[in-house]
Amino acid sequence: MKTRETGLDILKAIAVLFVICVHFYLNCGYYSANLGGTRMFIMTASRWLFIICVPLFMMLTGYFKSNKTISKAHYMSLIPLFIAYVLISIYKMLLVNSFFGTLYTFDFGIRNIANYQIAWYMGMYLSLMLIIPFLNKMWKACNGRKEHNILLISLIFISMMYPVVQYIAPSYWQMLYPLVYYFGGIYIKEYRPKINKILLAVIAIVTVLIEAMVSWGFAKGGPFIWAVLGPVDSGYSTATVGLTTACVFLIFYDVKINNTLLQKAFKSISDCSFEMYLFTTTYDAIIFFYLKRYVFEARDFFWWIFATVPASFILAWISSVIYKKLYSVISGFIVSKINKTAE
Repeated sequence: MKTRETGLDILKAIAVLFVICVHFYLNCGYYSANLGGTRMFIMTASRWLFIICVPLFMMLTGYFKSNKTISKAHYMSLIPLFIAYVLISIYKMLLVNSFFGTLYTFDFGIRNIANYQIAWYMGMYLSLMLIIPFLNKMWKACNGRKEHNILLISLIFISMMYPVVQYIAPSYWQMLYPLVYYFGGIYIKEYRPKINKILLAVIAIVTVLIEAMVSWGFAKGGPFIWAVLGPVDSGYSTATVGLTTACVFLIFYDVKINNTLLQKAFKSISDCSFEMYLFTTTYDAIIFFYLKRYVFEARDFFWWIFATVPASFILAWISSVIYKKLYSVISGFIVSKINKTAE
């Protein structure tokens, strides 16, 4: 029996938590506020740390899916995810309409689901899943660690170094950044690099502070400028974000926990992390619907992250566990009926 790697469960929990933290910045008005004062600097640095949420998920995908081949089972595994995306999106629209009035009409709701406006990550993940068996073939075709290093370095250079090397690697290659994280996850699984965790933590902290200072300097007292260090997908294609992601992944991926209760908690979060990602925006909308009646400025939201994020996290966790239980019962019932009919 394969031993469960608790460190990977911890990384999934961190990724979900950081997703909610990133959404906090969207909801509190941070991006339209002027950057000035200690609080806003801390928020800016924290923003750059939390933005590694999606890259962490991509690296975890590489770690878990490295042996997937062109098979019916691989592509069929998308069905539960797509069903969850549709059903939880409908739940969100109904709940949001009950609080804000009819924001989602039937036609508008269908369009939002179809073009992944409800959860953009679903569209990216679906596309990635379609090519994973071929990416794995490409990885396995490389001749050992040397060629794997060259592949990763080349991808990092052409997708994460713009605008530093814009005349060598034009900006259109930036959209290859998911491959860096996917192959990075496979690389760590295969070679299991051991680097001093304190050193990794220091590198991550220093990198985040440098990102914050760069954003701070270019803003010149005005609002956060998205194009600085983050011209593609909020900064996921930025080399510094990739470095921080790798550091955090290497710190936690091989961590072991002996406490049974904590193991079960992290396993539960890990098993429903995708559903939690879908549920969080729903509860964020409701939480900030009420909170914004009393808090108006982004800097005044500073301490509220310690209340809103845990609240959204717990609500999403509970909702996801309930959803998974219901899905398991209903899908099991349907499958049993189909099997009886086929007999």
